[in-house]
Amino acid sequence: MNKYKRLASNTLLFAISNFSSKMLTFFLKPMYSRAVPIEEMGVYNNVWGYVILLLPLITLGMDYAVLRFGLDKSYNRKSVFTNSLAGLAIGFGVLAACYPAMRLLPNIEGYLLPMYVMLFVSNLRRICANFVRAKNLLRLVAIDGILTSFTTVMFNVVFLVWMKTGAVGILWATVAADLCSSLFLIWVASLGRYIRPARYNHSLMGQMLRYALPLVPSLMCWNITNSSDVIFVTNMLEDGKRLAGLLGYSYVLAQAVQMAAYIFNDAWQLSAVTEKEGREVFFSRIFSAYQSTMFIGGAILILLCKPFYGMYLKGDDAEAWLYAPFLVMATIYSCFSGFLNSIYVVEKRSGLSLFTSAVGALVNCVLNLILITFLGVTGAALATFFSYVSVFALRAVNTSGLLKVEFSVGMLTINTGLLALECTLMILQVKWWPVWCTLCAVVVLVLNFAGLWKMAKRILGKTFKKKKHPHHS
Repeated sequence: MNKYKRLASNTLLFAISNFSSKMLTFFLKPMYSRAVPIEEMGVYNNVWGYVILLLPLITLGMDYAVLRFGLDKSYNRKSVFTNSLAGLAIGFGVLAACYPAMRLLPNIEGYLLPMYVMLFVSNLRRICANFVRAKNLLRLVAIDGILTSFTTVMFNVVFLVWMKTGAVGILWATVAADLCSSLFLIWVASLGRYIRPARYNHSLMGQMLRYALPLVPSLMCWNITNSSDVIFVTNMLEDGKRLAGLLGYSYVLAQAVQMAAYIFNDAWQLSAVTEKEGREVFFSRIFSAYQSTMFIGGAILILLCKPFYGMYLKGDDAEAWLYAPFLVMATIYSCFSGFLNSIYVVEKRSGLSLFTSAVGALVNCVLNLILITFLGVTGAALATFFSYVSVFALRAVNTSGLLKVEFSVGMLTINTGLLALECTLMILQVKWWPVWCTLCAVVVLVLNFAGLWKMAKRILGKTFKKKKHPHHS
């Protein structure tokens, strides 16, 4: 199997694993809209921002190290897994010691205990799932994804509909589903036999920490970019809690783009590390197809923003559509930046990942302060977009010395301009905007279709070649 087919095969497996779980956000948001008042969802979105910010801190980055070092056959897997769990224990112990200080965070009352439990259980699941990936048990990962989707829906119904716990029930539902997933993976993949305190390797722990620790502030900076918009909107604008709730709903279509990227990136990380021959050409070809896919998908999703939210959410909540178009664009560049981060993973250059993520977080915070003042919630969406563009530009420059990737700058610029025009026409609702926005989407499709067709032929290979029949005399 060639590298392109292997990547496609792995992507399909991860699609089966992730599609149902990532689609949960899409299906559960209407339930949240009906079961939880919009102001309470605004508070929950703030708490979720804290969770996202702290998730990488708890494991000391071991959830990423367990995949990177688990894939490398020169390391003992029992030591890798045991060291990763030790990292989780140390990180959570430090967070537990900070419990009194955590109680001082705004809008945290009633959420702190489930937040702590969720941080531990969710990171345990991430370590187990990534170790299973490192063992190449991809079908098990797919099965676990489907089961976790089912349990998440079930527990959300139990906490929100039956027990009527309000927004805090969303956290408890996540805890219950992630705990079931962790126990399932430990049981089926026999992960218990890899937990050997005697196999704790101090020297290996040092290598894993040198790789993983720079990822912690890097991921925290990345998560600041992802979650700070809600916090700024809550505290800067009148009626901030309600607007923060709307902003949370406006991410739904952007999360559809993210869902596709996560599915691809899970498979791509395996290929990026293990496929060593002809890496520069491989990376360039894959990025070309990746950007074509993202821009086509983004153009279609932007076109659907207003009608989609009109059907998806009830009453005034449908106003969330106004902030969705530029969030879709922001997510596209977030995905491009994530692709380039795989070069840092391959070269074990996590310090550069930290630097670029920190710049993105700084740009995001500064632009939030400026743009929200003048443009309100739309300013928050634009701040997120510009911050991800800045991260992508930085990574495009500083990865060139590690691995030369052809970015097709002209196509990137044209596609970005067309999507920005589509967003602006839609938000301003100029005369005949559905026609002009549709035209923008069609042009994006035409410009990018050839790149996708070329990659499809490369993956399917002989399927596209005509069979040669013997000539009879």
